[in-house]
Amino acid sequence: MKRGVLLALLVLGGGHLLTACRRDPPANPPANTTDVNCCNATPSPDAPGHGDPGVDSQPPLPGAPERCGDGVAHPPEVCDDGNTLDGDRCSADCGLVRDAPHPAGLELIYAFLDRGDLASANLILEDRWPVPRSSPVTLRSPLTWTEDPYDDSYWRFVFYSLRPTAHLLWAFRETGDVRYRDKLMQVVSDFARDGQNGPYSSDKHGTAYRAMVLVNTYWKLKMAQALSADEEQTLLALLTTTGAFLEDPLNFEEEYNHGFAEAAALWLIAECFPTWPQSPRWRVLAAERIGSLLANAVAEDGVATENSVYYHFYILTQLWQMVDWSNRHGIARSLRMEDTARQMIRFGTHIIQPNGEIPMLGASQGRQMRAYEPELYESMGEQDPAFAYVLSAGERGTPAPERAILFAVSGVAVLRSDFGTAATFPEQTHVVFDVGPYRTTHSDLDALSVHLYSAGRTLLTEAGFFTPREGGWRTYFHGTRAHNTVTVDELDQQEGAATPGLFLAQPGWSYQSGAHGLYAGVTHRRAVALLARDVLFVVDVLDGAESHAFTQRWHFEPDLTLAESASGTTASDPSGAPVLRIQQALVEGTSVSKVRGETSPRIEGWYSTDEDIKMPTWTLRFHRQGTRAEYVTLFTSGPLLATPSSVTARWLGADTLEVLVCAGHTLYTVRASRLAEPGESVEVSARQEPCAPVP
Repeated sequence: MKRGVLLALLVLGGGHLLTACRRDPPANPPANTTDVNCCNATPSPDAPGHGDPGVDSQPPLPGAPERCGDGVAHPPEVCDDGNTLDGDRCSADCGLVRDAPHPAGLELIYAFLDRGDLASANLILEDRWPVPRSSPVTLRSPLTWTEDPYDDSYWRFVFYSLRPTAHLLWAFRETGDVRYRDKLMQVVSDFARDGQNGPYSSDKHGTAYRAMVLVNTYWKLKMAQALSADEEQTLLALLTTTGAFLEDPLNFEEEYNHGFAEAAALWLIAECFPTWPQSPRWRVLAAERIGSLLANAVAEDGVATENSVYYHFYILTQLWQMVDWSNRHGIARSLRMEDTARQMIRFGTHIIQPNGEIPMLGASQGRQMRAYEPELYESMGEQDPAFAYVLSAGERGTPAPERAILFAVSGVAVLRSDFGTAATFPEQTHVVFDVGPYRTTHSDLDALSVHLYSAGRTLLTEAGFFTPREGGWRTYFHGTRAHNTVTVDELDQQEGAATPGLFLAQPGWSYQSGAHGLYAGVTHRRAVALLARDVLFVVDVLDGAESHAFTQRWHFEPDLTLAESASGTTASDPSGAPVLRIQQALVEGTSVSKVRGETSPRIEGWYSTDEDIKMPTWTLRFHRQGTRAEYVTLFTSGPLLATPSSVTARWLGADTLEVLVCAGHTLYTVRASRLAEPGESVEVSARQEPCAPVP
């Protein structure tokens, strides 16, 4: 056995064969089309990629393991397709038969790269290019490969990865109309001739997706016998140079989500072209890179290190498809991939809000998880009943055993009133508290920030991710003023870490504290207590050696309006119905202000759920001045707004704070000692008692 192949076997672990490709033809194939999905499509033995001259087939593995044929590729097996028969890609002794016919489906890891629609394909025939997030734009043909009509990084990323050409491939396979195939190959050939050295063609992330698009294009057309010899050579040459680009260590981003696509693309090329002399080396390298990503881009608690819920699910989507792809084709892989995916699903179970949306933490954009890749995520739910329960809003699966949880490595605490039943699931309270580190550029300067969902909607939100471009807008959305925490002297926090304090999950209530020193000379300690559904209070204590201006901020979604009264500030929805009440206990020395859509003297009061789209929204601010600032803030929501509520606080000695919260005809007494310090303790008691209105 060649040394490179043996090393690949040692690096990669086992996989399970879950499904086989369909052997029966479709019942009513479209007229004048070729069944490009059928398993019987057999490339000729002398086709490129199958038995290339001068490249030997892989020799059989000596001493095949007893487990060969069990569907698990145990090292030193390089494959295991669940049988011990020759004649397919995986030999009787679980060695890779590199001159075997290409198995249908091997050419695709990420399902979305195989999707398309006729309307978009027809636009491209007219040289109008559809790219998500932008209007279709007319580009002259042939393309110059310098196009950038919107001066937009996302448009360039999608366009130069050739992802829009998936519409043409899809349309050809669906209709058999050769116009789509011809346009597809015209674009690919033009890119091969003129585009590889274009100003936007060497983006690492975009090149990875382009590689996967080209692999899928080659094999789909090859199996449909729809490639000329010249076109075939063009695609193979383009894939060779693309693979060499991805192999270069300078083109691998191992710290965050881009690296997963870059490693997957190299792996895909190696598996789909096993006779290439580079393929054993690329297979090994892809495995090493995936191992590095699992160590660097995902923390030990299963949370993506980018501190962004959006990118957490972006990574999980890729990782789960890599696991499934390797399983379906009996390809050896690291068992850690599936373990990491399951850990990421566990975080997903807790971080998804009861309405199915994600909280806007870090560089996040809006995403409804019940509509995002539904088949893929339903397959995760089939493996994890708690995840299925959240995705289905209590219709399927079983609730997670933990109502509240701290992901200690990443410093994300999730406090939930309950999971409830299908009838009560959307009304539960869901709180996210950031007590962790700043780790990547997709993190925000948001230590000790709080996100609140209750009474069927998001009530306190983060500002979201507006733009990756440096400047005032990026500074605001990335900075501390855009988050639900306390600023010092209107400055942003330094990059660094908050430290989790005490975490408690008791019957009926839960608690988390944390602290940071991310302002020079100032310590900020914060505690969050969810006392019941719709009842949350937050304690802030900030200490400095010198006098500072402290501002506690709370951010709302754009459709909410704010009104002040003697009992506090009330947020109301578009119908005028109150949805949230904010009350302060320690009001002496505190002034209140609010701002919406401000651009001068500084940017503040903005919200974004999509890149380059922003909306004005209210920010509520509580100001204090001095060497010490204390805030005790009560939030009540939902049906509790029909009754009075109140909050008072006092210090019992130097380090014990007593907070009395009255809400929903219940009086809660909370005593917290040594807030976010060693020896911290919390006691909570409750008794039924009418709440008097605040005078």
